[in-house]
This record gives sequence, C-alpha cells and structure tokens, in this order.
Amino acid sequence: MSHSSTTPAVGYAIREQNRPIMDDPAINAAEITFERADDPLRVDRYLQELDFDHVSGHAMQLSVASPEPPNRTYLEALRAIAIENGATSVSDHLGFTRDGDNGVEMGHFAPPPWTEAALTATCRNIDHIQKRLGDTRFYVETIAYMFEFQGTMSEADFVSKMLKCTGCGWLLDVTNVYANATNFNFDPYGFIESVMPNADSVQMHLAGGFFDERSNMYIDSHSEPIPDAVWDLYRFSLEQGRGKVDAVFVERDQDFPDEAGWRSEIRRVREIAEQAEVPA
Repeated sequence: MSHSSTTPAVGYAIREQNRPIMDDPAINAAEITFERADDPLRVDRYLQELDFDHVSGHAMQLSVASPEPPNRTYLEALRAIAIENGATSVSDHLGFTRDGDNGVEMGHFAPPPWTEAALTATCRNIDHIQKRLGDTRFYVETIAYMFEFQGTMSEADFVSKMLKCTGCGWLLDVTNVYANATNFNFDPYGFIESVMPNADSVQMHLAGGFFDERSNMYIDSHSEPIPDAVWDLYRFSLEQGRGKVDAVFVERDQDFPDEAGWRSEIRRVREIAEQAEVPA
C-alpha cells in the first residue's frame, strides 16, 4: 500500500461484517478486539490472510484504573494474541471494570476519580502492563462516561499527568471526547489542545452515536454514521497531533452500513488524514 509514511495508518476495528472490504486500498491498519479474537474454537489467527502496515490489539478488561494490578492470565493471553497477529500496539480504557484482580466484572467502564490517589494507581498499573508487553506499545483510551466522581483535578490534567508519568501512548477516542463535552459542558477542542502536547504517540477512534432524549445525554453507541461535529473534531485532532498520530480506527458494532457505506466512510477518514498532514 503506497500511503505517505507521515500519514496515520487508517482502518477499521475488525468485525465479521466489514471483513469483506478490509482489502480496500484506503485501509492499511486493523484493530483486533481481544474478546473477539480469544476464541478457543478458532484454529487460525484472527487476521487470517489479511496483511496490514499497522495492527493493534484492543482490550476490555485490563481495568487500568483499578486499585489492584491487571489480571496476569488476561494480560498474558492478550500478549499472545498480539504476537500471533503481528500487533505492534495494544490498548485499553482509562477506567475500571472491577475493584481488584479477583473482583467481579461490572460489564462496563467506570471513570476513575480525577485524584492523585487514582492517578498513582493508574500509573502503577500502566507501568506493570508495559513491562509485561515489552516492545509492544501500550495506549490508554479516553472513555465516554455517564457520571463523574468527585475529583481534585480536571480530566485533562489527569490524562496529561498519566501520559507524562508513564510514557504510554494516548488512544484519543474523538467521539468519546465529543460525547463527554456535550454531556458535561466543556470545550472538546480545548481538552484535546491541552492534552495533546503531553502525548508522544497517538492513536484515534472514530464512531457514531446519538442523543438520547430520555437521559438527555449523547450516547457513544457505535451504531450510527460519524456526525459532522466529530469529523470536525477529528480534523482538529490530526492537526494538533501532526507527526505523532500512528493510526486511526473506525468502530461500528450495530446497524452496519452496506458495502458502499463502509468504503466511503473509510475513504473519508483517509482523505482527511492526508489533508491534515499538510500545514495550513
């Protein structure tokens, strides 16, 4: 694939519904969700014969912000899937899904309180993960949340300090930032502009959601086309992170588009990325 080396690798989080279009010339990256790839009945590697410039493994249960370190068995299985599929990076979410190594999974992500104690625990867990992963780069994703705990700093300060303390990569979920800004009344552009200088290496997620009238909140559902506001924020994020964005992945988990929809969406992601690498 003949894309500029300064342009981020672009692709989809792999779902069975988009496998048929993963050979599109606009695509040179893929994200593997560990929970989908870790199937004991699977006899071949999850990527099968597909080949990409950049492959990332995406985890759900490292519970990075838990009081206790990640589950060792889960982390080792994640590392094995990454190696098997040639992944150069692994990511998980800035939140917790359980209260400890042997705690019961909640089934969703809760944000940490934006406090020094939570920051210390999070950085310790990230350091532990990075030692286990070795040369495989680890990225932490900013999540969409439905509530915030009482804190002593802003989320932007927490994420910035985490990045500087650990040297991990930042998985900037552009849609999550848009959702949180909508729901908690802050400036998403200011958030990204504040955090970006503290990240040495960046990946991005893009997705579509909807505004739920009953809860009066924007829901990051991965079920709708990417809205114009997120496209605009994506372009801004690329400009802010010029030179250090490794990959961009689109997530879609429900209400899948037809083939033309898949292809036109990923080509738009590619076009904006190529435009953003040229200084204004």
